[in-house]
Amino acid sequence: MVTGLLVATTLSGCTAGDDDVDPRETATRYGYDETSATLSPVYELVPEFKDPRDGYARDLLAQQCLQGVVEYLPLPPGSEPLLFDERTGQLRFDEQIAQEWGYPHLRLPTGPDTAVPDDVEITSAMHDAMVTCGQEADERLGLVPHDYLTAVEAAGWETVDQDEGVQESIAAWRACMEPAGVVDLPTSPLEMPSPSVTGLTGDAGGGTPEPGLPLSEREREVAVTDARCRSEAGYDDAILQARAQGELAAIGQDSAGFDATRRAYAEYEKGIDAVIDELG
Repeated sequence: MVTGLLVATTLSGCTAGDDDVDPRETATRYGYDETSATLSPVYELVPEFKDPRDGYARDLLAQQCLQGVVEYLPLPPGSEPLLFDERTGQLRFDEQIAQEWGYPHLRLPTGPDTAVPDDVEITSAMHDAMVTCGQEADERLGLVPHDYLTAVEAAGWETVDQDEGVQESIAAWRACMEPAGVVDLPTSPLEMPSPSVTGLTGDAGGGTPEPGLPLSEREREVAVTDARCRSEAGYDDAILQARAQGELAAIGQDSAGFDATRRAYAEYEKGIDAVIDELG
């Protein structure tokens, strides 16, 4: 298993601009096709990375371990709101979502209750039992070997702001948004919605949402236009391509570490499969 120290050392200073790493060679070596990929390399090439079945397996172990202590209900994959990508945790945003939700981060739907219902008071004895059960799950499954891939993913995100393709897509997005008449249109789609759209004040991105914030027709109209403009400008594709270049460069600088991490994840997944087969 690759340790956090090794990851920090091998990936230090690695960006897509490193002259000695050709991301295309790394893509060819591992079979990453940027023209068809819908996820960045860490997710496409290591399907076990952030696999939601991991949390489900741990919930199953917790349910068994906490019998007689507190009712604990496992949440199988697919239980979370579909507005989120289960693996990446990123919010989805397209014209259909915008039509229904406006900017969904302002009024996220209530998902399923936590494994322990919110109306159950967690006593100190319950808490201690949960900690013990968590330790037992770690002993059975081992620790998730995610350190290397987390560092690679971060290297990909670091390339986005300076990427020429991303900047061009933002310029196209801004031009597309002009007819919407957003007087305080921000410099990036990530900062939408601006205060004039929602009436909220505060940090960029619409400020702090209020409980039960209603969706106005103005917000819906702008959100739908925003989603269409992002698509027409190729914004999401540009982000993905920039991240892929950064990740591939990072992987290319330490392919041995990447290969070791893939093997570690394949081995780790066997334990997840065994738990779900036994308790699921």
